[in-house]
Amino acid sequence: MSVLDIIKKRRSIRRYLDVPVEWDKIVQLLEAGRYAPSSGNIQEWKFVVVSDKTIKRKVAEACLKQYWVEAAPAIIVICSMVEKQEQFYGERGRNVYTYINCAAAAENMLITATELGLGSCLVGAFDESMMCEALNIPTRARPILVLTFGYPGEKVPVPPKMVLEGLVFLQTYACRIRNVNMVLWDVSLEIEKKAREGKEIVERGASKLHERIKHHVKKIKDRFKEDMDE
Repeated sequence: MSVLDIIKKRRSIRRYLDVPVEWDKIVQLLEAGRYAPSSGNIQEWKFVVVSDKTIKRKVAEACLKQYWVEAAPAIIVICSMVEKQEQFYGERGRNVYTYINCAAAAENMLITATELGLGSCLVGAFDESMMCEALNIPTRARPILVLTFGYPGEKVPVPPKMVLEGLVFLQTYACRIRNVNMVLWDVSLEIEKKAREGKEIVERGASKLHERIKHHVKKIKDRFKEDMDE
């Protein structure tokens, strides 16, 4: 399975089986987060792994009483040493870079979880002071994201996604392109798309022709039977 296939397979899972996640898989998730890019390679993140039921309940309470969170066998809370970013990049480091870096680490973990057969969900809605109290987070660190992990207890359908033509601009903002594949020189994808559309048209036409032939043959048989009865 390609990386893109894994990305497309990922879903936000909020129901988990009551099965613990193996520690070696937790380590792989943490390794994936550790290898994420960060501005200036500062790596200001800290990862708090939670599996204790009592603490998971507190985390769920902090997540605005989203109690499904505590049902996840494993939770990883990503924190940031915000002052490290501010020291190197000032206000933009504090208000922008720290969130970008933690989000990059989170995405690495989510994709890795999918590859490992785990379900996951990213939670950004929580009471920060409650989270700090639940996990004993010091004032020099700030909780940024909560990730839940476990074996999926539900199947989530493919969510609707906007088409590339509605998202991609060429060279300048709002300079839209009608055919992304052709403009970006990925002609093979366009040929494949047209071939697939052509095949579907032929199959639909063949199906209609088959029905017409069956109907015509039935009429002939019915007429022949009437003539025999006479």
